[in-house]
Amino acid sequence: MQVEYTQNDTNPESLSIYNDPVRNFLKEKIKKIGHDVRDFSPVFDVIIREAKKKIPKEILSYPPEIVLARIEEQALTIMHGILSQDNKIRGARERITSYGSVFLVGAGISFESGIPLTRVLQDLLKFCRASNYEELSKDKEKCLKFKREFGKICEKKEPSRSHQSIVINFPKYIKQIICLNWDNLIEKCGKSLSPPKNINKINEDIPVSTKNHIWKFHGDVDNIKEDNIKGMGGWVFPHEEGHVFKCFIDYIKNSRLSTSLFTFVIAGYSEREKEICDKIINLFEKEPPRPTFRVGLDLTRLHNTQYIFGPSDYILPKIMPLP
Repeated sequence: MQVEYTQNDTNPESLSIYNDPVRNFLKEKIKKIGHDVRDFSPVFDVIIREAKKKIPKEILSYPPEIVLARIEEQALTIMHGILSQDNKIRGARERITSYGSVFLVGAGISFESGIPLTRVLQDLLKFCRASNYEELSKDKEKCLKFKREFGKICEKKEPSRSHQSIVINFPKYIKQIICLNWDNLIEKCGKSLSPPKNINKINEDIPVSTKNHIWKFHGDVDNIKEDNIKGMGGWVFPHEEGHVFKCFIDYIKNSRLSTSLFTFVIAGYSEREKEICDKIINLFEKEPPRPTFRVGLDLTRLHNTQYIFGPSDYILPKIMPLP
């Protein structure tokens, strides 16, 4: 079923009283279809927000039950569009099975584990008495405190199905993991398996002679140092344009990864950092052209054949060969 998005000037916040009723409506529909409500909980707010945008302004003067019915209708149409991605999911899984893959992951894969996103981390900034990330990066004491406090948060979190799916398929179907998160949940997941799976981790810009790695360009709670020097354990903060190790560029050339055919998967990452886009995404996706799939929560891209809408916890287990 196709979903057509036509924007209007309706203020979604003016319809906030309908949020809970529409959410409950979607939950009941999901249950009847036979899906687990927990798989879709992260996208309900996205669907409801988009559904309210599609309500014509003149409808607002109608009785509340009619307005609610119209929002529910739009929300259900969007949900059907999300549930109709089998061909895209199948296509991604077939290509990963055929060619193997390289995964680039961002904060979206750790959200379900309770790792705070950038907007919530404002609380941690204030706790460390920094007004913004630029101030944090310039103040050695505040920066160190921020890292240690974030590390305490990570200690209490458990890996999600996203992390499990990645670890189980590494290195047979996932040859390299580029993780732009500070947390260590992928590594923690590997250690929790029986027998434990150790993943070669590169969290500093040093010569690399091993194969199959998790690359941590942007920082690592397992490598907290007093000085915040990029490539030497330093963390990249949200106001910066990203960082790529020179040893990674050397590795992909020496290992011939840069000229190999593989499936490139970008999961839970906004692609706003110029350094990452220029040196990794554009290279892997286009030089030469490779099958590339993105997993995220951008509804405007729902009908893009290589964009799979949904929470990573729900989508990644579906596109990976090993369950």
